[in-house]
Amino acid sequence: MIVTGIPRSVADLNAPDFVRSAPPGWTTDAPPPFAVTRVTLRPGEITAAHSHHDTEVWIMLAGHGEVRSDGRVAAVTAGDTVTLPPLERHTLRNLADDEPLTFLSVYWEDMPRLAAAYAPRRAASVARDERPVLLLPSFPTPNGELHLGHMAGPYLGADFARRALLAAGTPAHLLLGTVGHQSQVAAAARAAGVSFHTLAERNTDGIMAGLRAAGIEWDVFVRPRDEVYPALARQVFERLRDTGVVVRRTVPTNFCPACEVFLFEAFVAGACPHCGSRDTAGIECEKCALPFADADLVDASCGTCGTAAEHRPLERWLMPLEPLRDRLTAYLASVRTGPRIAAYVSRILAGPLPDLPVSVVAADGIELPDSGGQRMYSAFELAARFLTAVDRLARDSGADGWQSYLDEHRPRTALFFGFDNAYLRAVVFPAVLGAFTDRIDLPDTLIGNEFYLLNGAKFSTGRGHVIWGRDAFDDKTQDRLRLFLAATRPEHRRRNFSTVDHDAFVQRELVGRLDDWLAGVGKRVAGRFAGRAPTAGTFFPAAEEFAGRIATLHTEITAALALDRFSPAGAVAALLAFLEPARRFAEDAEDLLTAPALDGPARTCVALELMAVRSLAQVLRPLVPATADRLAEQIGTVEPTAEPRWVTPGTPVRVSPLFA
Repeated sequence: MIVTGIPRSVADLNAPDFVRSAPPGWTTDAPPPFAVTRVTLRPGEITAAHSHHDTEVWIMLAGHGEVRSDGRVAAVTAGDTVTLPPLERHTLRNLADDEPLTFLSVYWEDMPRLAAAYAPRRAASVARDERPVLLLPSFPTPNGELHLGHMAGPYLGADFARRALLAAGTPAHLLLGTVGHQSQVAAAARAAGVSFHTLAERNTDGIMAGLRAAGIEWDVFVRPRDEVYPALARQVFERLRDTGVVVRRTVPTNFCPACEVFLFEAFVAGACPHCGSRDTAGIECEKCALPFADADLVDASCGTCGTAAEHRPLERWLMPLEPLRDRLTAYLASVRTGPRIAAYVSRILAGPLPDLPVSVVAADGIELPDSGGQRMYSAFELAARFLTAVDRLARDSGADGWQSYLDEHRPRTALFFGFDNAYLRAVVFPAVLGAFTDRIDLPDTLIGNEFYLLNGAKFSTGRGHVIWGRDAFDDKTQDRLRLFLAATRPEHRRRNFSTVDHDAFVQRELVGRLDDWLAGVGKRVAGRFAGRAPTAGTFFPAAEEFAGRIATLHTEITAALALDRFSPAGAVAALLAFLEPARRFAEDAEDLLTAPALDGPARTCVALELMAVRSLAQVLRPLVPATADRLAEQIGTVEPTAEPRWVTPGTPVRVSPLFA
């Protein structure tokens, strides 16, 4: 007989030989025909969100907690068992304040069950979370307008996601605005000889015009002079100050002896202490995205006169993040994100967390009490800016304000941001928001992107190396450009835009392949079936294969635009991969249409081609809404369905090219 005990109290967790996860001792002497591990979670601890190919069973031994698996939630306690099929993404949280949660994880390979999980129906079978989704891209800085590099990342990404969610029947709201009080705006205003708010409001007009030109739709837009915002931002500060999360300290700070000013963000130049890049902005590096303290900037100098900076003591408000490590670690382990951001978060958590500046010496911004006239630091403002947008959404829908809206709807939130903003969005934003209120669940999805280059180099307003969004988009180019930007979106690595590549994409893929196939479908319907959708007849091997291709197209594009696997580039890749088998099947159709005796197979071919057109009109709508509308008009109305459907037999159709 072999007896293996488990931790029974918090004190047991502090024992020198405590191990969070290990096989029971008896597995050495009596190896079972499956894998088994004993896992113990500390009070409040949560397992990292993950999925795997094994079938797994949890046997709850002690404590109580909450299981989440693919959007479903269940409470568990000692004695319960949980079955987890392959590929479901799951977590377990210890809900107790004063006792461990211990369970056995038993898992084994079940290849038939794994194969079933891979089947296309999995995308539709996953239980949906019906709460509204708040989509929050990084608010643009109104020191200038938006160029294509900006558009290709958070803004088109959030628009694609919003349209895909709405098409699936999930309420979704895109929250936009411009940032509060960044020094980049102050520097640009000084150079232009205008006030901070004059420039901010002027550029906000241009930013909104660029978003509209790109076909991006929003539910809320927070302008620089929003009336609710300053009071809400002070409320966030005062609560965190009163609870001791924000503290006042004297720290060494960069100072220009020639200009006799303290230097922050746009007004200081220097190199990143982590990677040496001189593309630094405030407390983070644009290249490696790692944060640093103001005083750690290497070779710091005045951004105005170029004088070498010196360190002088300055009493400031700061928010130490290290005391929040456990909460941040548990939160970041639970979010859905890609490998790039997951690896970045791991690097951040591997070292000591820095102190977040809360106040700076600046001429513009929200003045803080007991600070000698210092202003709120722009990074600290992010949570209040978000809550201001939620407040506007609430009042537009008839609610009393952000608190009542959150209490009633319990929305989910997904963040969209560039990799250079990863620290502020993945760490700072949830740290401040979570410390201020528990009325809202922290963002559960983090969607990042890398820099988008122009002809191999970074977009640069100063060098004139830029294509402005509102100049690039018009009624003719909007959907062509949306598709190309989706196809080349820098999801994991830097990608490049060039007009040569764009024009080649339009001519080769959209005109040469997609339009050519659509024109052929239109001719076949008009020539053999008098412009009306036929009823499918006899099936044959090529038809069966093409029907499977349509189902795969429908599933892959839908899945690529879902938040948990978000990849507009993947959606476009699925479209382009479909066009070659569509061309081959069109050749089969042409051959059958010449043989009057083969009416049944001929009807099947054209009916399947119209099914493919109908699927494209549905699944491409988030990417190219205007084009999808035109395509739907060609075959009658298209109602959203979870799988491909026939065009109703007898429906008048007039399929024709879209991009030529």
